[in-house]
Amino acid sequence: MKNALLVAYEYPPIGGIGIIRSLKFSKYLPAFGWHPHVLSVRNPDRFYSTLTHEPVPDGVTVHRSWNVANNLSVIEGALRRIGIQSRLIVPDAYIGWIPDTVRVGRRIVRDHEIGLIYVSVSPFSACLIGTKLKEQTGLPLVIDFRDAWTLAPNPITYMHPALRRRNERLEEEAFRAADRIVTATEGIAEQYAERYPFSAEKLVPILNGFDCDDIPRGAEPFPKFTIAYTGFFYGAQSPHTFVKALGRIVREGLVPQDELEFLWAGRDALWVRELLRREGAWPVVRYVGLVPKAEADALLARSHLLFFLLGENERVSQTRILTGKIFPYLASGRPILAIAPPGDARDLIEAYAGEAVIVENGDVDGVVDAILGAFARWKAGTLPAEAGPRTQEFRRRYNYRVRTGELAAVFDEVAASSRA
Repeated sequence: MKNALLVAYEYPPIGGIGIIRSLKFSKYLPAFGWHPHVLSVRNPDRFYSTLTHEPVPDGVTVHRSWNVANNLSVIEGALRRIGIQSRLIVPDAYIGWIPDTVRVGRRIVRDHEIGLIYVSVSPFSACLIGTKLKEQTGLPLVIDFRDAWTLAPNPITYMHPALRRRNERLEEEAFRAADRIVTATEGIAEQYAERYPFSAEKLVPILNGFDCDDIPRGAEPFPKFTIAYTGFFYGAQSPHTFVKALGRIVREGLVPQDELEFLWAGRDALWVRELLRREGAWPVVRYVGLVPKAEADALLARSHLLFFLLGENERVSQTRILTGKIFPYLASGRPILAIAPPGDARDLIEAYAGEAVIVENGDVDGVVDAILGAFARWKAGTLPAEAGPRTQEFRRRYNYRVRTGELAAVFDEVAASSRA
């Protein structure tokens, strides 16, 4: 069994969608001959990080480092809340974990015969950790871009152009240092191949996925007609169109309140609560908070309609974005109501959803019609209850064991090249 160092800030007990990729890779890597030594933070930031009870997979060794800049003061926390620090600190507000993570990483390399270093980003400060560890240990480096850095759809607006230029230099240094660059979407790989032509041969798209172990067997449907959403609302990811439609249905009595429920699982957002109340939808809302991944997937399996959102605005384009939640949504086999622009996400839904209605953002009438149509079919007993052939094909192709096999093949190739 070969040993790999996996540097991942977002790893349990930190919660949220950002942990899933590293968590599932660490779970399945031993099946492909790699023992993962995960290096994460001991003191997660209380202003940005949400904690979870997500279990660490068996067979994974977890090490911790200290972020010296986390939670230093009320003032520091206030600056984070209003976003000033994100416009001043390059590459991000997590730079305080770099020194100790590099120190602990060197010790792990020395004590455990590590064969390569894998770094999951964001936060993008992890790239600096990876480049420093490669420089100091001579080991090959694989950087996994779950998100684009300077090419992100909603990039940071720095307070001075010099900060933006420094951020771009750090990104280019990371691309030059890495032996392979994994990306979570083909769109990210294509963008960076154009941005850094010298890295084109290094780029390997490995998409996200779902875990077959998280699909519940024999899930009992909820007694009410249940529309489920699992994930965060933020920025362009605003549910305004959906909430206005749901509010109209409730206010006008188009569906009896005692037969309708909107199940929301994820990080709380007061502005979303206010929106739900203002539009009159709150009486049918059940907010369950941030739940472990397997529990979230069980909620999907018990629901009758899944709400998927990929929002855009004048500054944010998401045509090449595949968010992590789309994979368990499609794997569940449940009907999907999607608000999404033309692009990769819509194409995947159209290819693999057993049943889906896709509408444009702002089309309140379209969302109302989709909900009422699904409700009528539920009342008539004609909503699909079993995973159809397209769902079965999706499960075969997009599960995390398959994805991890692709990553392990990258590890094998890089490790062999470094020994040659």
